[in-house]
Amino acid sequence: MNNFIIWLDSEQASIFALKPTGIEKSHAKKTIQMHHTINKKDQHQDPDIELFFKELSEKLKGADQILIFGPSMTKKHFQTYLETHHASTLGKNIIGVENLEHVSENQIMAASHKFFKHYDLFNNPI
Repeated sequence: MNNFIIWLDSEQASIFALKPTGIEKSHAKKTIQMHHTINKKDQHQDPDIELFFKELSEKLKGADQILIFGPSMTKKHFQTYLETHHASTLGKNIIGVENLEHVSENQIMAASHKFFKHYDLFNNPI
């Protein structure tokens, strides 16, 4: 069982791997390359976002189920990225894409519980 919860915005991500022994946490930040001026509000024109999504998808390799949270459209763009670039693997294993503002790790775990009811280690420290 390789289940993952990812919370992301346009600059960073928190990844939680639900393992039989507990929850393993990792973080990723978008690397900013030197570019000419772009409109940061339009992620389709942000050349760094695809590199960020590629790095995140590497961390999700082998996932059986993926739950994506975030406060903005970035979560939907990441879903589209996975469905486009990893359609036969990661893209088909997305079980939910939910709106969730900047919250604590415990709040992320609480919101995840309804998707992973069988996982009983949510109450253990991360």
